[in-house]
Amino acid sequence: MRQLIDESPRGLRHGIQSPDEPEGDRFTEEDARLRVAPDKTDMRGYVYVFDLEARRLDVFSTLARYGGKRMRSVVFSETGTPDLRALDLLPAETVDEPLLPGEELSAQTLKDWIEGLPMLEADSTVLYWGDTEEGPDGALAITLRVATYEDGSIVQVVESLWDVVPPSARLEPERVRNLLDALVDVVRENPKRLDPFWISEQDTLRRSGARQRKSLAKVLRARWARSSRSEK
Repeated sequence: MRQLIDESPRGLRHGIQSPDEPEGDRFTEEDARLRVAPDKTDMRGYVYVFDLEARRLDVFSTLARYGGKRMRSVVFSETGTPDLRALDLLPAETVDEPLLPGEELSAQTLKDWIEGLPMLEADSTVLYWGDTEEGPDGALAITLRVATYEDGSIVQVVESLWDVVPPSARLEPERVRNLLDALVDVVRENPKRLDPFWISEQDTLRRSGARQRKSLAKVLRARWARSSRSEK
């Protein structure tokens, strides 16, 4: 962390920065404006405290109404792997289910699967599953295309890339299939969820330890409930 701060062009600064600030204008440890005092917490929403010996990151709320409450802690292994996949995990995402090992999933097999999925449509909108591809890190992605029709003609096509399968999940093909089936179930429940950008934001196989269709559907519903799109 010290190296990260020191090598930053502007040093450790306020969260809101002006784009025209010169790189040489740095805040240092001696700058009083960096301090978060018990009687002056209105300038920071959260404080992140790194315990290097314990390999732990603690997050505290500095808003007066929370009284300095510790919101969450994450402990990292010697190789830097966190014991939580994200600080903002939802309760539905904290489930860890037994592994579903199998033959490594290929981009072609993933494409064959999505071609066999039921059609997703709502009113005049249809989701078309596009090509699949393997990224430089070994992850698999799906191109999503959502077309809007009017009087039988396409008036708009929105395309988004869904980086859905991390390298580790390729060794659990049944888990990936369960996620695709769960996504179909969840989208069919609510036409608003037929949104390529919302779908492409879903990182369930990285964030969650869920592996079964029902639990993966619960994760997706919880993510939708948190999403600002659910309020539109």
